[in-house]
Amino acid sequence: MDQKQSFNLNADFLGGFTAIFMKLVFVIVAVYLLVMVMNFLRDKFINTEVTTKKDDISDLLIILNKVFFISGFGFIIANIFQVLLSQASRGHSGMPSMNFIGEWEYLTFGIIIIFVGIGFKVANELLKKNQNE
Repeated sequence: MDQKQSFNLNADFLGGFTAIFMKLVFVIVAVYLLVMVMNFLRDKFINTEVTTKKDDISDLLIILNKVFFISGFGFIIANIFQVLLSQASRGHSGMPSMNFIGEWEYLTFGIIIIFVGIGFKVANELLKKNQNE
């Protein structure tokens, strides 16, 4: 590290929490698709006996529903704490001013992914409904 260079604690090392979340979702989907392909190849070439069909897509929808729903609330709660703590640290004089103009990107991202998680749940219910018919 250069002597003239300082270490910035506010630096965005991994592209922000939203980028980390999206990378996590892509990894989950990629690993799940790899497992599905491996199971298909195993059933096609190794196990020739007939087995009952398992709902792999339904399981993926359940996993994504839980990840998106829990992460959405996590983003919302974290953003609220971030704004409240940043407002408290700015108000060093007598009474802190509660100015709610700040960075609310994580809150809006959290709300969006909660609705996407609800969409995954509805898709799973429709898939089960169509399979029962």
